[in-house]
Amino acid sequence: MVDFRELRYAPLSGIDRVAGAFESLVRSWEFSSELTGDVINPLQGSGWRGIAAEQAAGGIQKVRTEIDAAFDEASAIALALRDAHTELAGAQADLKAAIQSAADQGLTVDDTGGVHWPPATNPADKKDADYADSYRQKATGVADAIARAVARATAADAAAAAALAADTGANRTSFNAKPLGGQPEEEAKKAADLLRLGDRATEAQVLELNQLVRSHAGDPRFATAFYSSTGPDGFLSSYGALSEFGGYYGSDATKKALLELQGNLGRTLATATDGTKVPHLGDAWQAGLRKAGAAQYQLLPDRLQGGNPYGYQILSNILRTGTYDPHFLNPVVEHVTQLSAQNPGRWEDAVSKANPIGQVFFLGRDGSGINPMSGALEALGHNPAAATKYFHDQATVYDEDGTVKATGQPNTYLKQLTGTGFDSLLQDYQPDHFSPHGKAAPMEAGALGHALEAATTGRAYDATDAPLPPHTPEMAAVMAQVVDRFGNGDGPGLLAKSGLFAGTNGSLGHMTAVYMGDVQAALNPGDNTLPTHGARAALNQENTEKLLGALGRNPDAYGAIAQAQQAYTTAHIQDVMQHRDQYKDLFGDAVRNAARPGGEVAGILTAARTDEVYVRAQAEATAYNDAIDQNGVWAKTVWAITGGKALGNIPGVGPGLSYPVNGFIDSIADAYHIEAHPSDDATVAYDTGKNSAAAAAQAAVVKAGRAAGLEEPYLNTLALSAANETKNGLGDGATLFGRAIHG
Repeated sequence: MVDFRELRYAPLSGIDRVAGAFESLVRSWEFSSELTGDVINPLQGSGWRGIAAEQAAGGIQKVRTEIDAAFDEASAIALALRDAHTELAGAQADLKAAIQSAADQGLTVDDTGGVHWPPATNPADKKDADYADSYRQKATGVADAIARAVARATAADAAAAAALAADTGANRTSFNAKPLGGQPEEEAKKAADLLRLGDRATEAQVLELNQLVRSHAGDPRFATAFYSSTGPDGFLSSYGALSEFGGYYGSDATKKALLELQGNLGRTLATATDGTKVPHLGDAWQAGLRKAGAAQYQLLPDRLQGGNPYGYQILSNILRTGTYDPHFLNPVVEHVTQLSAQNPGRWEDAVSKANPIGQVFFLGRDGSGINPMSGALEALGHNPAAATKYFHDQATVYDEDGTVKATGQPNTYLKQLTGTGFDSLLQDYQPDHFSPHGKAAPMEAGALGHALEAATTGRAYDATDAPLPPHTPEMAAVMAQVVDRFGNGDGPGLLAKSGLFAGTNGSLGHMTAVYMGDVQAALNPGDNTLPTHGARAALNQENTEKLLGALGRNPDAYGAIAQAQQAYTTAHIQDVMQHRDQYKDLFGDAVRNAARPGGEVAGILTAARTDEVYVRAQAEATAYNDAIDQNGVWAKTVWAITGGKALGNIPGVGPGLSYPVNGFIDSIADAYHIEAHPSDDATVAYDTGKNSAAAAAQAAVVKAGRAAGLEEPYLNTLALSAANETKNGLGDGATLFGRAIHG
């Protein structure tokens, strides 16, 4: 085991040099070609025949076999050494960062890794009970970081030792013909053997298993061989026992490795089930996984285990990590959904026997995650193509054992998942109750939002810096479903602070921001000039109004939508001004028409914010201000898919119009900030929002007009006209909010 001093002071340059030397040897390997060119080819061309020739040929073949084995062994050693250096260097960097963090916080770290804080020196600190508690918390954080770094180094050391031992073998007279590092299938077999140990695996074996899976998670040969070797049933039972026992009774290093292993297994499963890779697991293996997912498992003896979880409960958190082929993922998620619908309480029933210890590693925080819908929806949230297919395409119905029962069935998954009664498909363990009957739980509601965000935007919900693909008709159709569900009937109430699906507000805000063109078009059904990002979503006008009103009450959703509205309106106004010659005498009307829809959106948002912050909860003003700042990315994102595409279209302007993104958008966003005033707070809040939206439209006209060379008197009049039209639209939007929310 690596200790603190060894990791802190170990010179790793030697390992780096040796790894480099072996890599250079492999890259420049010429022994095989030299033997062929200098010996074998001349002999074969000499016409030599007879017993002596046959004996010579046999000897040469042995030499060639040894040379080939030497190459494989050298390649494997190079890989093992490079992996070891990478991991040890990473661990050493982690340790250095932890020690620096200690110094930054006024702590010291001794040569054994102990963390200390300075004693109180003045009377005030000596009497302050929080003095020691504050430093103790800081020291604990540093100590944990040091422990993680040492554990990482220990795992790397153990994995390197095991790999080098397997690579070189025990025979001192010949090279190893089957080194571990050169054969993914052999490494997969070893990993499978380690996994089969289950609750009998030692700390070192868990660390080695994690290292093997982590190193080869993206290799289809390893991944396919690993999961083929265990089989679906063997994998779930072995991993369940390993994580159940090790996660509860194991050392800190074991628990850390198990948490990493969970994600590494997900990436490996994604690789093994990717139909574009060779090799990959076939449909028979995937059907076996569905059957195993619906079965229950006795993982540990009764005295150690509180229940018998379903295979899907063991699999659930593994699915949270990985980029999956929809051909694999969608049948699993559909099957889990249908099993939940048949018996929503089955998941809690399965693990509530006796004294459950919580299946700590394949479930979520504080015992939540008993319902595998949580992990399944999170998987969709990271896999947009699968998410769109799940919510849009016709459903495939599965029997209890996962075999296909019917295809081409109506898709009612969104309706089912947003059910509000007891026996919800999204019920889960919660701190205030543990029963097999309940309503949708916060973790699952958030996961549903993530899945919907991926389905409608075409990118993973947490990949906010990734490009947004144009909306497909399928994505747009899912968005229309979402607007109809949460903007109609009990939908807006479900998004209230105490509503069952309040956890989806952030994702719904992002989705509304990305569909801003469609939102404005819904509020102005006669305006065909409003551009959309790809296929147009046929959003219902009244439901869109109600959804905007509901989301305006949530700071995070409000921040994203307000920023997106501002950017979209700016881009649309500038687009009109870039093509002013096409409008002739109607140019002024075109600018006003471009400004009005954004005003209507701002009006609904402003009215909702006013109602929530000042009438209902004045203390949340800070939350709204922070949300405006934190969601600036959505203004820039929407700008990139609208106005940013046409930056060079104004003659003589070119890329200079990037200024609105970096300057104009940021400065106008500040105007959306609100302050709490002692008198007539609601009026002040409403006026702030109204003036901010108008100022944004006015500034958009001025910036674009000056760049296009318009004369100031004409430009100022045009800009003021756009601002006033925005205010008119905002007033209409506020009226819409009142009608939509208050009746």
